[in-house]
Order: sequence, then C-alpha cells, then structure tokens
Amino acid sequence: MLSPKSSCTVNQMSGTELAYIGDVVFELFVRSRHVWPQKRTTDLQNLVVGLVRAENQSALLKKLKETFPLSDRESQVLSRGRNSVTRSKNRRNPAAYQDSTSIEALIGYVYINDPDRCQELLAWFDTVIDEPME
Repeated sequence: MLSPKSSCTVNQMSGTELAYIGDVVFELFVRSRHVWPQKRTTDLQNLVVGLVRAENQSALLKKLKETFPLSDRESQVLSRGRNSVTRSKNRRNPAAYQDSTSIEALIGYVYINDPDRCQELLAWFDTVIDEPME
C-alpha cells in the first residue's frame, strides 16, 4: 500500500526523486523511534529536526561509508543522489546538503527496490543515530 506503483522502474528514477522518497522514509523512521516515551510536541519536533537535518545526515553518511557494506549499485545511487543537487547560494552548508541528498537517495532506492535491505539499513541507523556526530 505504501509502495510505488508496480510500473515504477527504480533504476530510471532520478537522484532527486529517490531522495524525495528517502527523506520521507528517514523522517518516519526517526519520528517512530522517538515518539515514545511521551514528550512535549515541541521537544519531539526539536529532537527529530536535529536528527534529520543535513549536517547530521552528512555525519551519518561518513559513518555509513566506513562501516556499512554497500553494493556497487548502492554506491552508484549515493553518487547519483549527490550529483542531483543543484547548487544554491542560499544554503549554509552545500556539502552537507549534497551528503543528505545522497543518503536520502540511497534510502529511497532500497525502500523501493529491496524492502529487506531497507530494513537492514534502518537497523544500522538505529545503532548509530543517537551517537554523537562529528
């Protein structure tokens, strides 16, 4: 029910389209794991925003590349996501934004293409997301 149409061809999707889906999957993952025990809505929102912001995702990407075994195809998706970002002078940290788009594209790709691999990736995030980021 939450998957794309069966006619969706994930390998023909742009990095931006994959990141669009990956952003939602990642945010739902973060929100779901922090909603309990109960918190004030503003505290929950601040926690979630801190974890899904580009700078945090950039640090997660660095850890991911060091410790999570990626297939050649997944590495290509990371590059495709990174290269899909258009440069904007309004962004404070363009490199972090490229990294976050890259990791979101990977999440979107595995979410659509391989639900079991998506679970592996989210389980890995679960082990590192609360560690202090550099």
